Amino acid sequence: MRTAKRGILSALAAVAVLAVAGSATAAESYNIETILPLTGPNSFVGNEEREAFGVLEAAANRGGGVHGRSIHFAILDSQSSPQLAVQLTTQLLPSHPAVLIGDSGNSTCSAMAPILAGGPVQFCLSNGFRPVRGGNSYVIGASPDQQAAAFAKYARGRGWRRIALLNGNDATGDSAETAMLTELAKPENHDLMVVDKERFNASDISISAQLAKIRAADAQVVSTYSVGASFGVVLHGLHDAGLDVPVCASQGNLSYVEMKQFAEIAPRALYFVSGPLPAEGQPVEPGPLKATDIAYLDAFRRAGIKPDWGHAVAWDTGSVVIGALRARGLDAGPADLHAYFDGLHDLPAIQGMLDFRNGMMRGVADLRVLAWDRARATWSIVSQNGGVPKHAE
Repeated sequence: MRTAKRGILSALAAVAVLAVAGSATAAESYNIETILPLTGPNSFVGNEEREAFGVLEAAANRGGGVHGRSIHFAILDSQSSPQLAVQLTTQLLPSHPAVLIGDSGNSTCSAMAPILAGGPVQFCLSNGFRPVRGGNSYVIGASPDQQAAAFAKYARGRGWRRIALLNGNDATGDSAETAMLTELAKPENHDLMVVDKERFNASDISISAQLAKIRAADAQVVSTYSVGASFGVVLHGLHDAGLDVPVCASQGNLSYVEMKQFAEIAPRALYFVSGPLPAEGQPVEPGPLKATDIAYLDAFRRAGIKPDWGHAVAWDTGSVVIGALRARGLDAGPADLHAYFDGLHDLPAIQGMLDFRNGMMRGVADLRVLAWDRARATWSIVSQNGGVPKHAE
């Protein structure tokens, strides 16, 4: 386990640790097959993940790569389409990769997973994806159930009792609504109630009817797990309706590029449930994640990039894969990597401490609520681990 821990720590702190080994040779590169949505509705996050893999790849190769060979994240574009993601996955299988990273969406990961049940190991980049327990697919990041629990704690602490759910008619919307309803039905949440549930289609250009019902229900907060263009529909609708209530949104929208586009219509009180992501230009929280966070921010600062959630999820995932290859070797097969991932625990990542030992195929349970600051166009961490508010806002 010490070898595995050193492997991942060196990957997570790439700039600080990798520089001692010397450069790797590009001609000897080892491809890490990766499928991302570089176009289509999920392209916001897909392109940020592409940037992050590039930063991590450069840092790793400056330090000698893996066992003297450079690594390369070989990225294919799923176009945000489950059908195309399946086609690309099928095309990659004859080359027998040990691990495949992707995709970034719940529906695309879910479509890919059955094809990969016998290998290679899959690392999905969507927190909404629900891996089969003991299966061959993994994800780094908190589940919809864990996010709903953190939201409920924060809502109780803020005195928000009347909750409206506004989600898309897709797999993400189904997962988010189910998780929230299950969480709010627990005894500790007896004082919280869902006063309205609304859904909309990705092709809808107006959700005025849904928002009229939310207003009539006197909701104190809106929970929405729409992403990208669908999130834009929600924000435009709220703005046009003049419905000024706090909004808790999917962390998939925690993007500087995306939030700049929506700057004029973003609600005054906008929140995301996420890991304890460090923000460029703000103090890094003390604790066991601090050294990893500083190395991460330094790497992106050198690349001239302000990292956000899309960068963090790719950085963590790529770092874990690099750590596995260092620990088990470039000739390792899916079974070797599977065993390695199953044993990882107590390892600092940007989204929190990693622990895969419970068989749930999910590595992070460290959750905070992040508040978007419109004036500074960034976020701050406003809850303790688990969702309890730090202080009254």
